[in-house]
Amino acid sequence: MRKCIRTIAGFLTVMIIIMLSACYAGKENKEFGTDKETLATQTESDETMLSDLPSYSYTWRMAEHLDDSSYDEYMHGDGQLFQKLMSFSEKLRSSQEFTFAPYASNLVELLNLTVPDQCKVNYGTDFIEESDYEIDGEPATAAEALQVTESLLDLFPLQVAEGRGFTDYDYAYLGKGRIPVILGAAYKETFSIGDTFEGYYIIERVTFEVIGFAEAGSVFYSSAFGRPVPYDRYIIMPFASVQEDSEMGRIILLQKICGLITDENGRDHALKQVNEWLVETGLKDWIDQISIMDDSLRTIIQYHLY
Repeated sequence: MRKCIRTIAGFLTVMIIIMLSACYAGKENKEFGTDKETLATQTESDETMLSDLPSYSYTWRMAEHLDDSSYDEYMHGDGQLFQKLMSFSEKLRSSQEFTFAPYASNLVELLNLTVPDQCKVNYGTDFIEESDYEIDGEPATAAEALQVTESLLDLFPLQVAEGRGFTDYDYAYLGKGRIPVILGAAYKETFSIGDTFEGYYIIERVTFEVIGFAEAGSVFYSSAFGRPVPYDRYIIMPFASVQEDSEMGRIILLQKICGLITDENGRDHALKQVNEWLVETGLKDWIDQISIMDDSLRTIIQYHLY
């Protein structure tokens, strides 16, 4: 939790508990349902997903795990590492060697709202009441949110049932204080197209604007839970484009080197290319702090199917 810039008393303890244990015990039943019909529907959906997208066989999760020293140097240095990471991130984005799909699951803290229980961070655990607290005297709720890119939506298609999807312009919201969002189906009775609401995203207070609602039932791969989960309970945001050096920009840029790599030549080929680019961009000290997991996405999804 050393990378959390903004701390809320009591909430971090709950997040640790959930991320390490409770989500696997409780959320599995709550998110997919415990009745046979719901489980059968989810299994059928996952099997269809596997058959429709064979690229899952050569898609892997990439993540950073910088040590304290490297992280502090990046966040509090003179900006040279930020510029180097910008160059590395651009190589990932424009690669002809593989396709890279950045995404993140930063929670958002919604202010003065009644949030559906299933959309709260602690849903399905004994700690759901801990998702509600106060920030500077205002009622706040920690809600699930997902930051996406076009390349992620190619892997995990999201159908917009009402409103519109994201445009290129929607990704350029840093410093503007307003973020367009597509809401999961669980929010359909809470908001309407065009509604706005206030909350915190990472370290900034922003206004969220509802531009669409997602069709119920679609799923994406959650790195937090290590399995496919529905979009239904998420606030879906464009993963911000980063152009200028700032505290917020540094945080988001670092998160944007985490995502899914699709490489028909295999995991080792992808890792070799990533390491070469780290050296080329002056980040060779990060080589052992950026990893690509061994199991392909298909292997992980099949594990949860059978």
